[in-house]
Amino acid sequence: MNETLPEMLKKYFWDCDFKELNMDQYAFFITERILNFGDTTSLKWLIDRTDKAFLKQVVEKSRNLDNKTRNYWEIMLYDNEPAY
Repeated sequence: MNETLPEMLKKYFWDCDFKELNMDQYAFFITERILNFGDTTSLKWLIDRTDKAFLKQVVEKSRNLDNKTRNYWEIMLYDNEPAY
């Protein structure tokens, strides 16, 4: 499908050719950037287009999330699960 990213996200990809970015090819990279730097609107856009399992995967495997961001998303994504 190669859905192009909305213009509101351009500010997070200052070092990239924004027109070439799409969620089909660069979902992990785009998700990292938005989790690290995104505002409420961009985070809502991301969450509407990804599932919780993918977000967890990015948080677990990313080398680019800063420690505070990783900790925040671990709390948000894992704390609401029952401890079996």
